[in-house]
Amino acid sequence: MRPIFYFALVITIFTIVGCSSFRKLLVERGDSKEAIQNAILDFSKSCKLYKKDSVFSISAMLLEDNDELLVVRIGKFGSKLLLRDSVKAGSYGLFPSRYFEKDGKLFFWRDKSFPLTKEVLSVLTKYNLILFGKKGDNQYPEYIIDERQKAAHYYFCKGNLAKYKRVVTNVGIGYYPAPDVTCGSIENE
Repeated sequence: MRPIFYFALVITIFTIVGCSSFRKLLVERGDSKEAIQNAILDFSKSCKLYKKDSVFSISAMLLEDNDELLVVRIGKFGSKLLLRDSVKAGSYGLFPSRYFEKDGKLFFWRDKSFPLTKEVLSVLTKYNLILFGKKGDNQYPEYIIDERQKAAHYYFCKGNLAKYKRVVTNVGIGYYPAPDVTCGSIENE
């Protein structure tokens, strides 16, 4: 009986130390860029969805009914992005312009304040995510909506991005009650 107890104790300690070590890397101050960074870190370290796919789309938004919370959604991307002639490197807001690769997995998102670059186009092409189209084409990527597909929703305190709650669900943001996140000052911790 004692060896089992010691084994369980060691596993518990490693779990606590492993969890706390990634939590030390979380950024406390910032905007949606830093919230996305924190969400990707948590997602890759502690969310089961990370192991199920290799390409994830990200979106960030403010909650309409709660000005203290910033929400980041990370979900599987199983479609293609239509790249028209009008979208070129240097354009803003029309196409994903940010990405992050980790462990052979891609996370990408639109940043309206950051231009599309050739590097981003190259990475999206590498993952076979782009469908090239010309002006006037009636060609559109196949877009499949799977209502069973789950995504991770991160509810961050705008004043302290290290305080958050994750909800894994197949329900869209705004269609279920947001979790309670205690958003107090950093000094109170």
